[in-house]
Parts: sequence; C-alpha cells; structure tokens
Amino acid sequence: MERLHRGALEVLERTGLQIQGEFLLRALADAGCRVDFSNRRVWFKPDLVERQIEMQRGRYKLVRSSLWYPFCRSLPDHDVAIPDEFVVDYGYATPWIYDYPQGSYRKPTIRDQIDMIKLGNALPCVKAVNAPLICSEFDPCLETIESSRLLLLHTHKPGWVGTSSGREVKYLAELASLAVDGRRDLLHTQPPIFVAAYCTTSPLKLDRRSCEVLEEALKYGFPVNFAPMPILGATAPITPAGAAIVAAAEILGCITAVSLIHPELYYFSTSIAGEMDMKTTQVCYCSPSAILTDAALHQLFRCRYGLVHNVDPGYVEAKIPGLQAGFMKTYRQMAFGGTVGLPLPIGGLDNCAVFSPTQAMIDLEINEAIYKFHRGMVINEETCALELINDLVFCEKSTYLESDHTLAHFRSTGWYPRLFDRTYCDHTAPVAQDDLKILEDAEQVWRTLVASQSDCERDPDFVREMNRIVEAACRELVDS
Repeated sequence: MERLHRGALEVLERTGLQIQGEFLLRALADAGCRVDFSNRRVWFKPDLVERQIEMQRGRYKLVRSSLWYPFCRSLPDHDVAIPDEFVVDYGYATPWIYDYPQGSYRKPTIRDQIDMIKLGNALPCVKAVNAPLICSEFDPCLETIESSRLLLLHTHKPGWVGTSSGREVKYLAELASLAVDGRRDLLHTQPPIFVAAYCTTSPLKLDRRSCEVLEEALKYGFPVNFAPMPILGATAPITPAGAAIVAAAEILGCITAVSLIHPELYYFSTSIAGEMDMKTTQVCYCSPSAILTDAALHQLFRCRYGLVHNVDPGYVEAKIPGLQAGFMKTYRQMAFGGTVGLPLPIGGLDNCAVFSPTQAMIDLEINEAIYKFHRGMVINEETCALELINDLVFCEKSTYLESDHTLAHFRSTGWYPRLFDRTYCDHTAPVAQDDLKILEDAEQVWRTLVASQSDCERDPDFVREMNRIVEAACRELVDS
C-alpha cells in the first residue's frame, strides 16, 4: 500500500496532470506548484498533496453505489460495506434499451423512460430511482432537464440525472432543492437529481467538460466525486499495480486542486477499471485484473487516506440477457462483495450502455442470494435451537418441517426466487428449455409491475415550480 502511495506521489511530481480548468491551475500555482498554463499542465509538490488529502480524512462517510445512492451510512472498521437491508442500484441513464420480444436494441422513447421509472418505483428494494435511460425524443440540449421532470412526476424516490454540461447545473440544482424542500443537509451530502462524477481521462487528465461542470457545481456545495476509468493495457499500464497508481494520481491531484479552493466540501472517489482485450480491442470490466485494480484503489484510499472510494459492479460486457450476463454479474459482485462492498445494480448490459428490464428481474433474483450470503449468519440462543434439537431427537415422531421454529424463520432465512426453477425433475419427460422460460417469465414480471403502478400525486405548487424551472432551462439551453 505504501509503495502504491509513493508511486502516485512520484507521478504527480515528475509527470503531473493536464487540467483543462483555469481556476484550478491558478489555485495550484498560488499554492507553489509549477504550472504550464499554455499546455494546461501542472506538477504537484508531494507535501502539498499529503497535506490537502490529510485534511479530508474521515470527513465524508457515506458509501455509495457507483455514482449516487448511499447504500451504507459508514464504512465499517474491519469489514466490507453491506447495507442493513436488501437494496439495489437502479438506473444508469443508458442510450439504448434492449427489447426482449423483438430481440434488438432501440433508442429509448419518453414512454420507455416513464415505464422504467415506474418499474423502479414498484420495487421496494429500489430506494432511489436514477434516470434509467437517455430519451431520444427530447432535444439533446434539454434531455437531462426533461428526464429530471419525468423522475419528479413519476416517483417519490428520485435519484440522479447525470450531466456533462456546465450550463445545466443551475437548473438541476434548483430541481434538487425543490425535490428535498431545500434541506441543506441532503443537498450537501446526497443531493437528488444532480450528480456529476468528474471523470478523469486516463492517463492523467481532467477534461474541459468536467472542469466546466465542476466550476458551476462548486457554487452549490455539492459533494465532489472524482472517477477515473483506467483501461489496463490501453490508457494505463497493463498491470493492476501500475493502473492503480495512474488512477490514484488522478484522484489525489484533483482533490488537492479543488480542496485548495473549497476545503469545506466533501470529497470522495470512484473507479471503474477495465482491461483491454487484445484479441477484440473491447474494454472488459469483468476480468480479474480490472477487479483487482478497483479493489486495490478502494483499500488504498480507505486505509491510507481515510477517504471513501466506491466501485461499480454494474459494468459487464454481456450484450443480452442470459447465461453470460448472469455469470459476469454474479462474479463481479461476489468479488467486490469479498473485498470492497456490496452495491447491487440491476438491468445494465453492454458496459452500461444498455438497460434491460428483463435482465433486471433476473438480477433481482441473483442479488438477493448474494446479499443473503454476505449478510452472514446469526448465532444466538434462538438460532442455535438447542432445545428444539433435543426435543425432536431423531425426528421419529415429529420433524423440523412441522415446528414453530421453522415457521418463524423460513422466510427470513430462505431464498425463494420467482424465476429460477427449483421443482422436482421428471427425468423420463422431455427436457424443458429452462433458460428460455426464465427470460419469458422475467419479461412478464416487469410488465406486470409497471402496469400495477398508478400515477404519483404531486402538489400543484410543486408542479408549477418544477415547470417554471424546466421552461427557464428551455429558454437558455435551446432557444438561445
């Protein structure tokens, strides 16, 4: 761990970062760093980095899914982060939706967005409905704002709508304030509607768009999340150690720069490491070396710097619902569940470029089993059941199946999937096509859930204010 830390400091001192934000470069220059303004390049003093990072130790405690939902209120001292109840991460703002009956991808419509919001609203384990899709029917200049309006109209548990435009920030900030009735504690720790993962571009860059959004977002005191996506063998060294050093340098340098201006804000980080497949040139996130890179970064930031560092199990390269998707999601989530934490995303395919409600229903089954395993077992007088064991002896007169103890615990202890077939098999009968049946049943489940949802009721004053904000955004972002 110390070697990774020293490596990141050496990269920042010898190679530096390229930062496309003048306000950050000036702050670093004022702090004594060598800055080449014409090439937007800065070299960091190690003692400055260590001092600024140490100031943030232990301040921000919420453990989030990849970008937004705080599924764990605080990192446990000597364990992975697991939610107190079964919760899943919902919504990646994907540009494609997978239509299972048609067997094809298509651009999402407004109707799709509403249906997928209602699906998230129908699931008790979804605590925050992030924007599921990017609507192709909206003007691109206003899509984020309009999707925010759809979230606020169709669910009472709105999550985030991501942005990469600085001009959108003030309108998203107004909608976020409206959604929480102006509660500053929520706006400064876990704001709804607004999220920006300031994605560094490996190797060692913070691009213009991220800087523009960051500069505007700083005015509202939102927490700051720097999120590198190093690609082993392409934008970072092929080795997990080398890739972790590149990503760590990006995060440490960016937090150093911004905390010089706003030390009072909360800072955390996220990484989504991938590996270049040298046969196909596809970026693969479900690989041992990519997962190890993210796990190393989490442990480095957690133990060495006292900062929350999140990971995202949702990125898998499987393209359609089925066996590959099921394996990759289970493997990636179990690996992170043993080393980092247990965010449980559902529905994402093709490295989160596609949302599939059919796959989401299958993911629910998988995720509940993963959660129940990681939750562990309770050992106390009630669960040890010694009196019951002695009373039933050899089960010659009565069995555990008939006991009150089984009745009291079977629902909380057992796993009862709706889609997976766990019935007895007649080996003399024709073999059923179970995979096809699972997919067809999953398709029917999500459609039934959406149909069961009634429209959300909103106060007329709330709707008027929301519409005013959206119309003001339209005048600036579209009409101008």
